[in-house]
Amino acid sequence: MTASPAAEPTRNTNVLFARLRRNSDQVILPVNDSARSGDLKIPAFYCVHSVSGAAGTDFLDLARRLDSTVRFYGIQAPPKQMDDEKFGGTIESLAAYYADALIKFQPNGRFLLGGYCVGAVIALAMAKNLSARGCDVGPLIAIDGAPENTGAVFRRWTLGYLLELARNLRGWIVHADLMRSRSVRSLIWSVSNNASAIAKAIMGLKRGEKLGGGYSIDGIMDVSRYAPAQKSFINRLFAALFSYVPKEYSGHVVVYEAKISRLLYLPQIGRTWSKFAPQSEIIGIVGTHISMMREPYVDALANDLRRRIAEFCR
Repeated sequence: MTASPAAEPTRNTNVLFARLRRNSDQVILPVNDSARSGDLKIPAFYCVHSVSGAAGTDFLDLARRLDSTVRFYGIQAPPKQMDDEKFGGTIESLAAYYADALIKFQPNGRFLLGGYCVGAVIALAMAKNLSARGCDVGPLIAIDGAPENTGAVFRRWTLGYLLELARNLRGWIVHADLMRSRSVRSLIWSVSNNASAIAKAIMGLKRGEKLGGGYSIDGIMDVSRYAPAQKSFINRLFAALFSYVPKEYSGHVVVYEAKISRLLYLPQIGRTWSKFAPQSEIIGIVGTHISMMREPYVDALANDLRRRIAEFCR
């Protein structure tokens, strides 16, 4: 079910309003009409934000396609907390904060959790936190995100890594966000970003690692449009991702992996989950990390996710 063009501005405004209120302490954000209706006969799905902390904009297209069959809630970083320099400092503390909010929002019943990008890692820590409290947690839905520090991936610039980069090239040309947008700003940013990635690799630095120590997302993501407090949160969360060391996860995980990677970086998401979560099921989605959440690629993700949520709730 899709919203009519006339309903689109209202829907977007409702989702973005909670994001823009600087004093908002809201964590659980209803993203589609089914979630706003509160109809308990419809299963609920809780999806954790990407590195930006926003749970509305990233999920609009996916949530809309699940409307009438799934109550889609985004888990967002509350704007009020972003000024706190400790908020988002570790994956575990953020997961505990969100788990508290989720239990307050839904005191009973089974939880179906997921996350996009770094949100998949936070959702993993939340699943462990909730399970330790005796909660019933269903299969974890990881949308193109995986932990670092698993030892599961090919090292950069090895033969295996280079072969996968070569296989990725044709798809990148056809489906990459840069090729689809064709904007001058995107081209300049991409060239600069790739040149920086090569230089850092030569110096032996990891993705996002700064020369003097620590991590910054500036060379990976354009954060110029974000407010200072949100930029600080993004960089704290990004650093927390590289500090987090996950233990083996025995639960069922459904992993949606973008089939198209960046030109000079392979996230190896499916390989990572398969290593430390043996019950992982990997599903490839045509598109990039960004475009898989947008038209026309999001349809494949929505159709498979809808089926799996229906099976989980039988």
